[in-house]
Amino acid sequence: MTAGRRRWSADAAAPARRVLQSRVRFRRLSAGTVERLNHVEFKYFQGPEGDMSHFEEIKTCSLCGAPGPCFSLEYAWSSEVPELERAGKAGCATCLQAGRFEFWHDTEIGVLSETGLEHVYKHNHEPPPDFSTVALVELRRTPQIVTWQQELWLTHCRDFMIYQGTWEPADFIANAGDGDGRRLFLQMTDEYPELWDEATLEGEQHPASWHATYYVFRCGHCGVLRGNWDCD
Repeated sequence: MTAGRRRWSADAAAPARRVLQSRVRFRRLSAGTVERLNHVEFKYFQGPEGDMSHFEEIKTCSLCGAPGPCFSLEYAWSSEVPELERAGKAGCATCLQAGRFEFWHDTEIGVLSETGLEHVYKHNHEPPPDFSTVALVELRRTPQIVTWQQELWLTHCRDFMIYQGTWEPADFIANAGDGDGRRLFLQMTDEYPELWDEATLEGEQHPASWHATYYVFRCGHCGVLRGNWDCD
């Protein structure tokens, strides 16, 4: 994905994005994270806690009063908290999963809001006619992803894919069955696949690192991996 395609950040208030370490394939939220989130697990988000946008360490939920890790409501939608009153308020993972507040998401099949899918950007394709309305609700009750620009949630098998985390070049090599990280990268990447070759320095067989942040998604039905990337 080119840097110019995404128009806003999923974490507009965040400082410069932290350096991320390599991830492992098919990651799930750690037991410690699940416990901190009151044993809430998200169907479409299995990346690390640090990749959850608008996540705040210690707050009191403005909706149920429970203390603990919460999400800022400033960039969320909630029928219980008027828009002009959301700044400074927070909601816990339990309330998010219950739908007491929700997040918008930019996806391959449209921008998803509380009113449904809307074609806003050129990369928004028409959704399959039999796309599950249950999936739309589930994704709205899923944390946004911390990105440099704007998240783009990928789809496969008529469903939203599961966010796994971010990968560096070494992760592609480690997760390629034949050790060919470049081949796996090209299989997973639809837009601007030239990134791999452009990041490979003369005399190297593969990139040691790159300027991009690569977001990995896995299909919950067939297991295929896809991804996209952006940069600051």
